[in-house]
Amino acid sequence: MAKDIWRDWDREKLEREYSPSSCIDDIKVYIKMYNELSAKGREACAKNLLADVRYGPEERSVMDVFVPDGDGPFPVHVFIHGGYWQMLSKLESSFAAPNFIDQDIIFIALDYTLAPEATMPEIIEQTRRGLISILKTAHNFKGDPGNVSISGSSAGGHLAAEMLSTDWPAWGFDSCPLKAALLVSGVFDVRPLVHTYVNDPLGLDEPTAEACSPMFHLPEHSCPILVTYGENETAEFKRQSEDYFRAMLAKGASGECFELPVVNHFDIVMELNRPDSLLFRKLEALIRSE
Repeated sequence: MAKDIWRDWDREKLEREYSPSSCIDDIKVYIKMYNELSAKGREACAKNLLADVRYGPEERSVMDVFVPDGDGPFPVHVFIHGGYWQMLSKLESSFAAPNFIDQDIIFIALDYTLAPEATMPEIIEQTRRGLISILKTAHNFKGDPGNVSISGSSAGGHLAAEMLSTDWPAWGFDSCPLKAALLVSGVFDVRPLVHTYVNDPLGLDEPTAEACSPMFHLPEHSCPILVTYGENETAEFKRQSEDYFRAMLAKGASGECFELPVVNHFDIVMELNRPDSLLFRKLEALIRSE
């Protein structure tokens, strides 16, 4: 692995590189956008919504499942929200539901406990339990258990990558059962965050951060992956995506890594609500592939 260039930086530069809002004027604009578009999505798909489907004992071990009209079985897509493991929820994650429903794809917004109530290792395992539950019960909501894909943005991109590193035989699967994974502006080496404000509620030390970093336990076998980031992001977010993709290719994974023009860390994921967007078309192509 290449030298950890971030170790030579002072805290100010490190925090700037790992603060996505350093590339925008006002983060509140995007949080408002998540809220408003997700509320509209939930309203538009109200008759298709199975709300608060429980997958575990924790208060936030729940998911919202949007099921298309018809008999199915339908492909299933699971979205894992971002927020640096300490913000947001499934309620801000329904913005893309109408588009997926229109394409006859089940859309699931997965929730999880946030820091500091949960540690990062606990969040990873909770998310994994949620995904395993979906894989094993997809037929209960007209889903095709043989066509389950995942995506995640920012911290959700990290969690989605962690899902790829699951010990599948330990959960009753011979190999990775996922159809595809879309990793949007993820963090794949968590160690730099230990030395930033992001770590205040996380409470990570470097050994734990390394153990929670997808870069350090890459899967031997993976579903096809799409790794992407916005043009208007910091150099570190771009580097992390590119480094992770190269490492996955070296392990034999297939897929693409690409930059999306114009968009930033926060609005890039909104491309999933547009059927004609490059991001959605690439994901749908993997979902529909034989």
